[in-house]
Amino acid sequence: MSKPLEIGTLVVVVLKARHLHQPSFYKQNPYAQASLSGLTKRSKVDQKGGQHPVWDDELRFPVLADVGKDKANRILEVGCYKDEQRGEDILLGKGTVNIEETLKTGEFDDWVPLETSAGSRGELYLEMTFYANASPSPSVTRRPSKLTPSDRLSRPGSYYPQGQPSQPS
Repeated sequence: MSKPLEIGTLVVVVLKARHLHQPSFYKQNPYAQASLSGLTKRSKVDQKGGQHPVWDDELRFPVLADVGKDKANRILEVGCYKDEQRGEDILLGKGTVNIEETLKTGEFDDWVPLETSAGSRGELYLEMTFYANASPSPSVTRRPSKLTPSDRLSRPGSYYPQGQPSQPS
């Protein structure tokens, strides 16, 4: 059986997450993981990233030619995990992205909803760019983000409309 033809490279920038489930009182050390066509890669751990980690990690995946009706090589599976020093890491939430449109347009920037069997567990922001092998590409470079520079790598600020919680009188 011949090896499937590689048609290009999908560059996935795992930028940040928001509103992640926090199963314990202490600040968690989350990381993100992505899988495509059986290849799994992960980001670095954001030490004490809590519910709003920032990674800005680049993961590269080979994209294989569509082999028949098996669409598994067109689904990017993503997840966020709590890094555990002892024992197995804890799944905080997972989601999927169909990359068919990204292969046509060349890019994807958006929040991906994360879930578990218990329901919604936050969102993960991904920036994806597809580089086809067919066209001569001088070098693989990252393109500008759709997020503003001030929002791109920032954690959420205060959750209170006036900046401070109201104090009981």
